[in-house]
Amino acid sequence: MANAFTVDILTPDKVVGKNIPAESLLIPTVRGQINVLADHTHIVSKLETGTLSVFGGADDPDRHFSVTIGVCKLLKDKVIVLANTSEEVHEIDVERAKRALGNAEDKLKSAETLSEDELVKYQRKVGRARLRIQMAQEHKK
Repeated sequence: MANAFTVDILTPDKVVGKNIPAESLLIPTVRGQINVLADHTHIVSKLETGTLSVFGGADDPDRHFSVTIGVCKLLKDKVIVLANTSEEVHEIDVERAKRALGNAEDKLKSAETLSEDELVKYQRKVGRARLRIQMAQEHKK
């Protein structure tokens, strides 16, 4: 089967991936995981923190990315992911993720002194750090 579409993954800081060939794609959204296949319908959806998996098929490698909140737009032959943060699994610095997890958990210990916005911010940091650590452990070679 030829590649059905391409995927762009963008953050405010960088282009994480551009024109990544895909036969299928798993996207974490706020309503659950979306499995995108050939001839998919057009969709715009909010992202949830999670793993975005691009399956390239026989000719292209499968690739896995951490993504945090944002949006994705699925069109005929193009998927555009606009995430707050994203990185490919082989780019994850596990030690940095562990430090970030510890720092965020420490901040949450004093939750009664945090504003609602700060509470959400540190909860998201915990979720992102745990995801990065889990992804790195799952995809070790």
